[in-house]
Amino acid sequence: MEYKGHKEIASVTLFDLRLSEGELMVYEGCIEYVLKNCDESEIHKITGCSSKEELQSYQDDLKDLIKAYVWKEYLPDKFKE
Repeated sequence: MEYKGHKEIASVTLFDLRLSEGELMVYEGCIEYVLKNCDESEIHKITGCSSKEELQSYQDDLKDLIKAYVWKEYLPDKFKE
């Protein structure tokens, strides 16, 4: 991962990062593990997300990004839905 910069907008910090496809897949897999193995209170403690649905939306965004830009022949089967 390479830090490219950041901006503070209102109460949110937006980061410009350079990530490899492997890094994105690791982050998506970590989210999947948490969603499958943790209850709502654990999810909040670990991630700060207010619900499973919020964390699921982050995972969905990562999946969409991976599916859109990673070469299809390099995608693990779970992304070929």
